[in-house]
Amino acid sequence: MKHEKHRNLWLELIVIFASVLALALLVYFVMIVSFQNGASSINVTMRMAERVAGAIFDDPKQDQIETISRVIRYGAHLALFFVVGLVSAFVSMVIFRGYFRIAGVFLAGVVCYMMAYYTEYFKQYIDGRHFQMTDVELNWYGCLTGIICMVGSYFINRLLVKMSG
Repeated sequence: MKHEKHRNLWLELIVIFASVLALALLVYFVMIVSFQNGASSINVTMRMAERVAGAIFDDPKQDQIETISRVIRYGAHLALFFVVGLVSAFVSMVIFRGYFRIAGVFLAGVVCYMMAYYTEYFKQYIDGRHFQMTDVELNWYGCLTGIICMVGSYFINRLLVKMSG
């Protein structure tokens, strides 16, 4: 019994370490993507938009390409920060137990909002980039959606466990 409890503790510590490491790598990736200079960021988005527009339209016009570019940029903000919110909530739920999970999820939300805001705030110091509050909002909505999905999946899992037992 004692050996099994000891093994479970090690497994739990490994899961916590792996979760925190995954979150750290994700934050590092967000920083790399967020802090590209303006020309690199625009070039990548416009190349993608031109390909998508070419697949949709026979002869895409510049305003169509720019609209698709904006959709790609907004989608990237939402998707990237959705993953940040999902992973942050997961890590907080792994680390905090019982009633402390509520505080952990709240803390994950605070960290996500700070990250959503400050990744945009520091862009104003990067050549060719600027601060946009709409991007902060997109980042935050992505994080919030990820957190809600993780908390929802936790409660669904608990319900399924109770129903099967």
